[in-house]
Order: sequence, then C-alpha cells, then structure tokens
Amino acid sequence: MNQMTEAPTLEKIYKEVLAIRDKLDSLERLMIPTEQATPEEAAEINALREEAERGETVPWSKVKAKARKLLE
Repeated sequence: MNQMTEAPTLEKIYKEVLAIRDKLDSLERLMIPTEQATPEEAAEINALREEAERGETVPWSKVKAKARKLLE
C-alpha cells in the first residue's frame, strides 16, 4: 500500500474505531445504569472503566460481577 492510499485508509479505520467505541459506551450505559448507583458505586464503576482505558487488564467477568454486586 502506498502512502497516498494509506492515510485515507487509516483515517477511515480510526473513524470506525471511534464509532465502535461510542456504541460500546452506549451499551455500557444500558448495562450499568449509573443513575441507580450510589456515588460510591458509580466511583467504583468509573475506576474500573479508567483502568480499562489505561490498558490495564480488567477481566470482563470481574467488571460484571462487581457491577452486579454494586447494583444489588
């Protein structure tokens, strides 16, 4: 792939990644409604989200279990 076609392709991929991230954020809000969480619970959910965004490994099972526990 030459440089003239590489830049538009990378830009297209980047836009798709951003769109996917937006969809995932929407799904997350549906799965873990923070309006029902106490401030402490919301803080814990945000801490887990920030860990994931920094690239730290947060197993999905841990996130789900923690969210369920917080919302019970």
